[in-house]
Amino acid sequence: MNMNFNYPYRTREDFLEDVVKSLIDLRVKVNMTQDEINHKLGVADRLVSKWECGVRTPTSFHLYCWADALNGRLTIVSNDRNDKNITKQVANDNHQMPIKIDK
Repeated sequence: MNMNFNYPYRTREDFLEDVVKSLIDLRVKVNMTQDEINHKLGVADRLVSKWECGVRTPTSFHLYCWADALNGRLTIVSNDRNDKNITKQVANDNHQMPIKIDK
C-alpha cells in the first residue's frame, strides 16, 4: 500500500527513530538481549536487530508488544506540550501527538 503522506513537521523516520531509540534504551536498562526479545515476541531470529538498525520497520502492534516485553508501555497521550512527563513527539495524520514510553 503506497500512501502519499505530507506532514510538514515530522517524518515517519523521526517517529521510528525516537520510539525505537527509547525501546533500545529500555532494553539495555533492563539488561535484555535482542535474542531474548525475539524469543519473548516469538518473531524471527535477528528481527529485533533489524528493527533497531532500521533495516526493517516494526508495525505499531510490534512496537506495542516490544515495549510490553520490556515491562514498559507504549501509549499515546494528550497533546499538552507543557507536560514535563512527555518524552517523545510523533506525528499522526491530523496533528502532532506525544507518545510516552513508561519505564
